[in-house]
Amino acid sequence: MDSVVADIDERNGWDRLFREIKLTTAGYDLSYKTARLPENRTRNRYRDVSPFDHSRVKLIEGENDYINASLIEVPDANRKYILAQGPLNHTAGHFWQTVWEQNSAAVIMLNRIIEKGTIKCSQYFPLDEDPMQFTDVGLTVSITRQQVNPNYTVRYLNLQKDDTGEIKAIYQFHYTAWPDFGVPESPAAFLDFLNCVKDSGVLEPNVGPPVIHCSAGIGRSGTFALVDSCLVFIERDIPFDVKETLLEMRKYRMGLIQTAQQLRFSYLAIAEGARAMRDPGGQESTESSTESEPESPYESSDDEEHNDTGNGDGDVEKEPEDQVDQDKNRKRPAENDFEKHGDEKRGKQEDIESPTDNHIRNTTNVAQVEELQRVEEANNNAANLRKRNISERKEALSNHVNDIKKKMQESEKGNTYSSWLPYIVGGTVLLTVCTVTFYAFYR
Repeated sequence: MDSVVADIDERNGWDRLFREIKLTTAGYDLSYKTARLPENRTRNRYRDVSPFDHSRVKLIEGENDYINASLIEVPDANRKYILAQGPLNHTAGHFWQTVWEQNSAAVIMLNRIIEKGTIKCSQYFPLDEDPMQFTDVGLTVSITRQQVNPNYTVRYLNLQKDDTGEIKAIYQFHYTAWPDFGVPESPAAFLDFLNCVKDSGVLEPNVGPPVIHCSAGIGRSGTFALVDSCLVFIERDIPFDVKETLLEMRKYRMGLIQTAQQLRFSYLAIAEGARAMRDPGGQESTESSTESEPESPYESSDDEEHNDTGNGDGDVEKEPEDQVDQDKNRKRPAENDFEKHGDEKRGKQEDIESPTDNHIRNTTNVAQVEELQRVEEANNNAANLRKRNISERKEALSNHVNDIKKKMQESEKGNTYSSWLPYIVGGTVLLTVCTVTFYAFYR
């Protein structure tokens, strides 16, 4: 794998390889008619990212079975993934309904709520002890505790069926250091996150497929699924080709991996993971203490998402459905105190299924939430001040330009009058002389 990456780097061939993948998948004859039905259009975050009819996940309960999510199958790796768009305000209930009905043990979130001032995902999970109720689907989500790492946060959630009281323990693995339309800072940091997910057992076939999402559910989500599948091939000594694996995965959901940069990162992460398997002791652990400060999901990332669709080359156009005010009832995440759990193994399944963990509450949460809210308010005030300053500068510039135009017009008028002044004076003198001459002659 290292030699493959080096060869493509030497030839500057990543753009060409990515174009080849796009051209090949553009020829796939796969329909997505259900996603384009009038009653389903408002359930799509992006007009050009639609699940194929043959692989779309269907809601079991309710009159409408549509959700923008696809089931990706990699039989040789014995892997299944549900790749979904980031929930909209009015589809967050459908998102949790999918988790419940598909018996998923985990949600893998690869984006922040707001990136570069744009809403990328609804706030579909609780950040404090107050549960979130989704009455349209009869589900309630509550958080029991969370572990914060430098690049990601692990939240332990309870998903409850309101009519029966049944509760399912769900992991949420939230990678907070992956820039939109970009790649993580290093393969090692990403592999640390992937290993955390794998160690929990949520990717194994004895549970339902994990629900993986970013904003559109194709770029970062596709990268995660591709790297994980290829590492399984290496672990089981199964021959594979990264390009062909991605082409097969794109038959289940359009546009997986959106840029040549993401494609190169996938190769690098696979190569790094392979080296770690050959020499487990040679890799330094990138894990950090859970006492570190939480990384906020509201901070901006470095770029915008979406420049590729699976069945064409057109840019993805945003839908306006999720532009409603999401600040109401939103609170910043609080860092729980896990010193008393310091000897627990991260990702251990029985940790979240223990009844004693279901009601863990930390009294420091309130103060931390308030502090984070004050920081967010200060950031908002600073942003508003910058907007006002920019607006004032634009207005001043506009007034200055108008003044210049006015002076130029006045100058042009003055120049016109000056150019005609000698003729006016000469004509007046001539008329006067003629008048005097005629007067003297006839007299």
